[in-house]
Amino acid sequence: MQYCLKLSSTAQNPAYCGVFANQFKLAFDRNPNQIPPLGIRVQPDLHAIGFKQKDTMQSSISATPPWLLDHPHVNFDLHCFLKEDTPPEIYRSRFHELCSQYDGFRRLYTDGSKISDQVALAAFARNCTKTAHLPDKASIFRAELYAISLVMDFIRHSKDTRFIVFSDSKSSLEALNGFRIELDVVLKLSKTTQAS
Repeated sequence: MQYCLKLSSTAQNPAYCGVFANQFKLAFDRNPNQIPPLGIRVQPDLHAIGFKQKDTMQSSISATPPWLLDHPHVNFDLHCFLKEDTPPEIYRSRFHELCSQYDGFRRLYTDGSKISDQVALAAFARNCTKTAHLPDKASIFRAELYAISLVMDFIRHSKDTRFIVFSDSKSSLEALNGFRIELDVVLKLSKTTQAS
């Protein structure tokens, strides 16, 4: 089942159609002595866990080898305090210090949000905001990563050349810093920074 769930996010995989097309289901229903293929056998299990193909985010395999991708620079200065023990004034002060270190850089901000099963994200730059929705039940971690990905659109279409991106998601920043390219969004971000 895990294989099929992973496969559901990679439609370009040759095995995808064999599992999700179900074009021979009637033939196997008429011939119960034949062992049906994996795609037919796994369908009741996928249905039992509430799997919906429309809720699956697609990923891709990179044509660029990972050693040719740029490793993004991530600054964790604002994540060095425990949130619950740190007054907002300390964060504000550290934020302004950080901004002064990156004087002349265009500031971009990201955020991801999850309410019940609904997941959304936003990216903000000066007077422009972009928002997007992810499939229901997507994780907040994925929303935060996609928000960072969304901010790359600002960068690609901007005349500016120096940017600083602020995100409140330590786990997303750690995934980028750790170059976790097995995560499709991290790979996409790494390829995007390479092109920028």
